[in-house]
Amino acid sequence: MNKNSNDHIISIMVDNEPGVLARVVGLFSGRGYNIQSLSVSEVDSDKFLSRITIVTNGTKIIIDQIKAQLLKLIPVHNLVDLSEESSFIGKELILIKLENRKNNRKKTLNIANKYNASILNDGKNELILEMIGTPLDISKFLKKIRPFGIIEITRSGLVSMSLGRDYIKKN
Repeated sequence: MNKNSNDHIISIMVDNEPGVLARVVGLFSGRGYNIQSLSVSEVDSDKFLSRITIVTNGTKIIIDQIKAQLLKLIPVHNLVDLSEESSFIGKELILIKLENRKNNRKKTLNIANKYNASILNDGKNELILEMIGTPLDISKFLKKIRPFGIIEITRSGLVSMSLGRDYIKKN
């Protein structure tokens, strides 16, 4: 990996219609760019708009190419590289299913409590936890909880927005 390569959070406002996500993802895969995280949701049902948040990695030249190519796509209205904003908020959600062992239960719950994870299901054989946090906090939590028998994990992908006015939404 290039030492000048950095993670970038690109937030894209697009038409909410079939095939748009495939075109955006196709742009990345067709050019060999990696998507580290992807989140999509409708944000304006009256104007049929969705926001796509993509975390990718690249040099300034590569990221500038990605942004220029994204803006050429017909369903893309606007985009912002939140990594270049002075301040933004970004969070992820993780659901994690663990083995529910009596001998580790207290330690597991102490770690969950330390990271503000909630118990969603306390079954006989498994325990399902939910945590919301920054990608770094979630990675730290996973490192601590991993020895206690992870059965399954799912992560939402990063959702984020700039502080202050909405720089991405036009009209």
